[in-house]
Amino acid sequence: MHELRGVGENLRDHYSPRVKFAITARNLTFNDNARGWRLAREAIKYGLFGKGFLASTAVPVRLYFRTREGLESPDAVISIAPFLYEMVNRERRIARRPGITMNVNVLRSESTGSIHVKSKDASEPPAIRFNFLSTEHDRVGLLAAMRKGRELMAASPLKEITGEEIAPGAGLQGDAELLEWVRNNAETTYHPVGTCKMGSDAMAVVDRELRVHGIEGLRVADASIMPTLTSGNTNAPSIMIGEKCADMVQAAAAQKERAA
Repeated sequence: MHELRGVGENLRDHYSPRVKFAITARNLTFNDNARGWRLAREAIKYGLFGKGFLASTAVPVRLYFRTREGLESPDAVISIAPFLYEMVNRERRIARRPGITMNVNVLRSESTGSIHVKSKDASEPPAIRFNFLSTEHDRVGLLAAMRKGRELMAASPLKEITGEEIAPGAGLQGDAELLEWVRNNAETTYHPVGTCKMGSDAMAVVDRELRVHGIEGLRVADASIMPTLTSGNTNAPSIMIGEKCADMVQAAAAQKERAA
């Protein structure tokens, strides 16, 4: 057993409201083409030619942009999925109504939370506190990004095929009411990082070679060692962390062998 105050602290994640718009034109979304004979047609297209809806990614369009002047690089993203989904008995299903879904993120969220074991009983879920939208940076950035999504759908040629704003709804315009909707409806993007962060300060858990401070022979090699969020998906960085750690373990073993 070893006491490190930083374990479980500094939890960060991309917080994402799902902004949804109806699409009035036919056969442009998965909602039209992912059921019945149209789905069979798409399967044939994919099987014979490698084309069609089934050949595309789930999120084929992403917009990276600056929410304010003076930034060197984009600080927000809108990821557009060409379908609407609905929850049925806690299960996501493609809706019958055609539309699109925008996942809106502040790229480098500054809000931090924690995750901690609550008891010695391994079957009891941990205490997870994301603490989303706890900084002004995240609130201002997310509002700007949501409004950028509205601006996009109101511009030609998209406005010619865009119906109503399904979520949050055109009736919500003020900062306070939009943030309240986000708090009640947004979801994690499943990019949690930071709870065993790398560094040398009092809250750091691992050093520059991913060795746990104060414990011999133990390393951590996953997204939890990232002190801050990456701008995009955490999958590729996590793979790179694992490969880098493997290299360091092998190098340390070789050095030990030479010394012997």
